[in-house]
Amino acid sequence: MPQDLLAIADYEPPMGDLFTHRRLDIGRAIWTEPLAAEKGMPKKRIIHQRVVRLQAPAKLLRLGVRRGQGYHKCGSRQDLDWVVGVRVLAWEGNRWKEIYRRDTLKAPELDVTQWIKLPKIETTGVIIELRRSGIDGGWTPWNLVMSAFVLEGELSDPVSPRNERLLRTTKLDLQGLPPGVKAEAKNGAVVYRSADFEVGFTLGRPGFSHLGLLIEDAAKAGVNVLATRPPLVHQGPQLSVVGKAPLIAPAVRCDIDGVTEVEGSVVRYAFTSGGQAYRLTWRITAQGLVLEAERSAKKAVTAWHSTVWMIGVRNSATPSHVLGRLIEEGEVGAVALPALLTLPGFGSWEISSNTPDASLRSDCRRSLDLNTLELKLGEDRTREGLYRLRAGTHRAVFIFTPKTPRPLLRDDAPAVAKRALMRTQWTALTFRADTATLSNNGASMHCPICMDTWSSVAIPSGDVFPGLPAVEFLRHSLERWLTGGPGYAAGRLLQDGSSHDADDEYLMTGASALRGLGDYLNHCASLAWFREFRPYIVKKLSAALERDLDGDGLIESPYRTGVSGTNQWSTCWFDVISFGWKDAFANAILYGALGELAEGVSRFGEVSIAADLRGWAEQLRGAYRKAFWNDATGWIAGWRCQEDKLHDYGFLAVNGAAIAAGLLGPEDARGALKRLLAEAKRVGLPDASLGLPGNLHHIPDFDLADIAQGYPLGYYQNGGRTHSQTRHFVMALYRYGFEREADRLLNRLCVGFAEAKVFGGNQSGVDWRYWDDRPCGYEGLLTDQFGVLEAVFWRWGRSKMPQP
Repeated sequence: MPQDLLAIADYEPPMGDLFTHRRLDIGRAIWTEPLAAEKGMPKKRIIHQRVVRLQAPAKLLRLGVRRGQGYHKCGSRQDLDWVVGVRVLAWEGNRWKEIYRRDTLKAPELDVTQWIKLPKIETTGVIIELRRSGIDGGWTPWNLVMSAFVLEGELSDPVSPRNERLLRTTKLDLQGLPPGVKAEAKNGAVVYRSADFEVGFTLGRPGFSHLGLLIEDAAKAGVNVLATRPPLVHQGPQLSVVGKAPLIAPAVRCDIDGVTEVEGSVVRYAFTSGGQAYRLTWRITAQGLVLEAERSAKKAVTAWHSTVWMIGVRNSATPSHVLGRLIEEGEVGAVALPALLTLPGFGSWEISSNTPDASLRSDCRRSLDLNTLELKLGEDRTREGLYRLRAGTHRAVFIFTPKTPRPLLRDDAPAVAKRALMRTQWTALTFRADTATLSNNGASMHCPICMDTWSSVAIPSGDVFPGLPAVEFLRHSLERWLTGGPGYAAGRLLQDGSSHDADDEYLMTGASALRGLGDYLNHCASLAWFREFRPYIVKKLSAALERDLDGDGLIESPYRTGVSGTNQWSTCWFDVISFGWKDAFANAILYGALGELAEGVSRFGEVSIAADLRGWAEQLRGAYRKAFWNDATGWIAGWRCQEDKLHDYGFLAVNGAAIAAGLLGPEDARGALKRLLAEAKRVGLPDASLGLPGNLHHIPDFDLADIAQGYPLGYYQNGGRTHSQTRHFVMALYRYGFEREADRLLNRLCVGFAEAKVFGGNQSGVDWRYWDDRPCGYEGLLTDQFGVLEAVFWRWGRSKMPQP
């Protein structure tokens, strides 16, 4: 009987309402190079697939294509995207065969499914590759691949039954522990504790039961960062071979046969599964963990999913991320060793190995409150995004060591600043290996509107490992943006049937990304890199200049007007405040970007471009004060709307950015800072340890997006306290001689970092605070918070950073 193969549910555990919602299909992402007909594509990009992991043969009938949700770039809208380029692969004869491909599909009408007849073949695996979309082109969106397709076919057999087995514990002896290690057995697990960490091992199934890290805060003892919600087991080995039911999966299948032995501080798992034999030996000392891993098989197999050990981290405890050298092939998220597993608020694990045959992979499943780290052994990544498990015996030693960053501040720096940097230096590098870009956090969206923050932190951070500078993560983020990769407030937006650059609405995305690009060109880029990306850079500069709609040097948005009562979303980072038309914040960031870009391209002999950039910067500076200075308050307003009215609510970050960039003369700059400091005192600004508000005065509903209306001063972006974007005001104070006031603020901001009060698990809300200290945020950790480190590096860094 024909059915949609993309809608077949797998078995659920008999666990009441603890549904897993697992299906035979799943969304995946891979690195790809352009196919022959894909003209104008970057040499490498990420595309999305929808795969069907059939457990028995199925006959394919037809493919349905319809409009679906595009990349969600802004909270104010959800565009419907469409499929332009698609390829269908079927598993046949132990290899993938292309059975359908089109590069120029036309957009279907709304609510209409276009049907495509497929060859009549039987297969045990299908890959639908979304290679080009109507809105975002070659960087295809997850949302669309998961909503645009129907795959009709006929199954030969029903879904395989549940099959979970347990290992037999043949020895459990906790005598003879090494110095500094304690252990106890309870609840089907054995848990080890040292001064620096805690780790637990499940006895009946290989995997961690508990993981804690205490190197930053001993009070974290007993806190388990792992995802352990029954009945899902995102821990330990996983194996799903093409054409068969999963052998070891998070739910309903764990087809293993073997034993567990615990002898002092050594935990051994020895078992077989589907023709694979595993020997996994963990050794625990007070200094860390060692995994001696061995996998052997008589025959090679191809797997949808394989790992000798998975660590599933609960993002509501800590939004983890992995820092290491990215491997841009096969399924996304692959990272070479050594690497860091960073757990914000807890610390980092350094993971290394004795063999290049070992690697790891990082992925994010935000809807499951889950980030995963997978250890890989004896596997070859395939271009389709699967894994070829080689025959023979493969061994590797993985070493886990609690790690803190090397000190980067001078000896005379305040203790609170040193501790703040120790706790945030690697946390600030919010890189997602599975999307190849820095992001809001390790379990959130990519956001090029933060590129200037990332460059301000990554460049002075030096090396994460020898040979792996922090600016590598900035480079990946820039390359994604330059070549068209979408993100929050970035990519293409649809209006009236055609798309335009999101930077035309979010003016600050283009400005911030250009500032990050300028910093990279000026301080880091090689000639080879510049030559490779020069065409993209020139195109971005041309697009930015075209945003000066009236020729005064300032950029404007024709879509977001800033007019009161329109309740539009923003042109800048404060996305639910109705900044629009001429945006003082975006233009201040752009001014700094033009200066850095001019210096940067000059390094590579681009004299004409540099001169044009300097001329534009001079024109922008000449127009800035006239456009944004408010005589009534004596400081810079937030924006001038299309009705030629100023909108001013005492914006600290906006004034800070303008003054730090040098857009005001010394007298105006000092006067504005004095008045803002006085106003902050008058309105009773609370202690800065939990951040500064973006605005000192309440913003009425007519200048807010609809979702932000109806709240008092101090809620979220309407005056809520945050570390995000506060660096600008602090740096402005330093630039114009307010060192005592700047030091006082910076020390208090460092307290929030040092005590990890202002960043935490997803949905904890501690990234924003009411003035009475209650959380009022949502993410729990925002990458922009760590821009404060720019001021820390500038004030107390061993290498003096240039004044912006």
